[in-house]
Amino acid sequence: MIESSEQRKRGPQLTTQIVIGILAGLACGLFFGEHVEPISWVGSVFIGLLQMAVLPYVAVSLVANIGSLTLGSGIRLMRISILVMLALWLIGLVSLVILAQAFPDWETGSFFSSRFTESPPSADWLNLFVPSNPFRALSENWIPAVVVFSMGLGIALMKHPQKERLLQPLDVLIDSLFALNKLVIKLTPVGMFAIVAHTAGTIDLRQFELLQGYLLTYGFASLALSLAILPLIVSAVTPLKYLDVIRACRDPLVAAFVIGNSFVVLPMVIGAVKNLELQINYKGDPGARPPEYLVPLAYPFPDIGRIVGLIFIPFAAWFFGSVIELEKYAALLGVGFLGSFGKPVITIPLLLSIAELPGDVFNLFLASGVVAARFGDLMKTMHLITFSIITICILDGTARFGWRKGVVRMVGSLALMALGAFSIRGYLTEQFQDRYSREKLVTEREMIFPENNPASDIVPRVLATSEPNPMPMREGERRTARIQRYGRVRVGYAPNRLPFCYFHANGKQLIGFDIQMAHQLAADLGVGLELVPIELGELPRQLREDHFDVAMSALEGSMEQATLLPAACSYMDVTLAIVVRDGDQSRFQSLEKIRGLPYLRLAGLKGGYFTDEALRVLPPNVGLTTLDSADEYFEGGYEEVDGLVMSAESGSAWTIRYPEFAVANPFKGRIRVPLHYLTNGEQDFDQFLCNWIELKKSNGVLDDLYEYWILGLDKGVKTPRWCILRDVLGWVN
Repeated sequence: MIESSEQRKRGPQLTTQIVIGILAGLACGLFFGEHVEPISWVGSVFIGLLQMAVLPYVAVSLVANIGSLTLGSGIRLMRISILVMLALWLIGLVSLVILAQAFPDWETGSFFSSRFTESPPSADWLNLFVPSNPFRALSENWIPAVVVFSMGLGIALMKHPQKERLLQPLDVLIDSLFALNKLVIKLTPVGMFAIVAHTAGTIDLRQFELLQGYLLTYGFASLALSLAILPLIVSAVTPLKYLDVIRACRDPLVAAFVIGNSFVVLPMVIGAVKNLELQINYKGDPGARPPEYLVPLAYPFPDIGRIVGLIFIPFAAWFFGSVIELEKYAALLGVGFLGSFGKPVITIPLLLSIAELPGDVFNLFLASGVVAARFGDLMKTMHLITFSIITICILDGTARFGWRKGVVRMVGSLALMALGAFSIRGYLTEQFQDRYSREKLVTEREMIFPENNPASDIVPRVLATSEPNPMPMREGERRTARIQRYGRVRVGYAPNRLPFCYFHANGKQLIGFDIQMAHQLAADLGVGLELVPIELGELPRQLREDHFDVAMSALEGSMEQATLLPAACSYMDVTLAIVVRDGDQSRFQSLEKIRGLPYLRLAGLKGGYFTDEALRVLPPNVGLTTLDSADEYFEGGYEEVDGLVMSAESGSAWTIRYPEFAVANPFKGRIRVPLHYLTNGEQDFDQFLCNWIELKKSNGVLDDLYEYWILGLDKGVKTPRWCILRDVLGWVN
């Protein structure tokens, strides 16, 4: 039976209303900008209303529809469903492999990750899949557990002799829940208006600049699979035509993309499946129920959108210039597939850990969620419709497998994916990769001070050679008093201590975490700043001879220095790591792996704590060479050395400058050491310095500098979103 004229009329009418709501919301957001924030509650209410009856509907319909089956029909349904699902998963995996070619080869490094010392989050697979408390699973939206419980109860109901007594009231409940959802769906245009207006008015488009590779690839895959490949597959193996499929799917596809939640549009998906059933004149077994329950049955299983969504891992590797080793792909696919049963916010950190990528790249994933999640929901919605219709046609005997048509469409689909992937690759090479140098993020980094901070006005005097203070201390004079009398605080610096102290690309200006702290110290003392070089191995003598008041250059100290120099309060803890050449990270994954290797030779910086500590913790098959400076290793002066022992914080910055190197973490962040600003031991000045450091910690200065110099986060001044109301008409400030 073909859908009635009333149904045809009602379908486009709702679509038209949705499109009008979307366009009106977009115009409203662009006109009012951030002033649309107060209407966000309208979208939240709409989504909440959609959610309220969906999970109960899924649970009840699964119990009733599976329970109504006979044992033979249940086994046949399971066999066909598994085959169709496997075919769709294969399409997703092939698409993923092709799309991974969109990212060109690019060597680069990455800033230190705050997750370097953290264990990745673990998924609670027990609660996710085992319905030990079905009511809690319902309240917590643990969809797989709810489905397992409902399927189990439905299977138990199959053989019950009096099951019809339960199935009849369940049918009434199913119809009522579906009717409730249809009432809420009538509010879709209003909900769409509010959601789109809030998104268009408040989203910061600048955050997507660095995500263009991921969003382009994932967005192309979403459109290609949802609007071309999957509908073509349906039309190839069923009596339906391509345009029939698109017409029936347009409402749930648009709603899923705009709302960003495929779960709440399940009633619309079921409605689309019912519409397509009418067009294929589905008959089914006499007395059997309509098979729309295939939609909630398939929902908790991995879908094409989740599988293709794993493209974020190759993107992250490309973005950070890393290479995922071949041996890791099996684990990535396995964990990624299992994680598809749960939420990506749990799965992605696990995958980043397996791929040995910086954990902070997860922040990019979260930032992309407002758009990328919608692409995933678009694919999931089309996946559910495709699975349901193909399975229905096979069950009904109306499926038709034309090999010629199937081969042509399969080859065409592969060609479409390949064309898209290599087009994106060319774009990224031309427009992004060749114009974007991560090295400049370090070598051309500017010191950014808060507005009206006097530290921004200080122009330091940088000395090329070290000499005693030209204004000696007077007898009984305190150091702070001498600093005020001299009008400058003298700070010792050691160049090439990325990212704490190093020269700007212009070769004149000293920059880095400790240099900016030195500016702040001078500003707080109300004096100028003089930067004096620290001579290798001469720090204790220079402090005794009054070459500078305080040494500030990522000085972690050593046992020798601890006996010669007192240390002021610690201002930061850094983490022991090993910097190795790209491709060698797997050899240094753990101390156990290092023990299993033949003789290794590592290097450490002369006089540093980490050099002393490495001798203590590394296995006996490791020898250690000391270097005067890290440049000697990175510039290839010691090719026989297998790695450089240093802090992960410094090593990460060096890998940006020298992208052919990477930071290995065999110590798992367990060995940490405090950094100090070293003085000559004058008690009053040490106490002043401790108090000053504590003040910088409490007022957030240290945290801000850590995020900027160590983690590489740019905190520019937040400007209001562009909008017509302010930036074109000038009606508001």
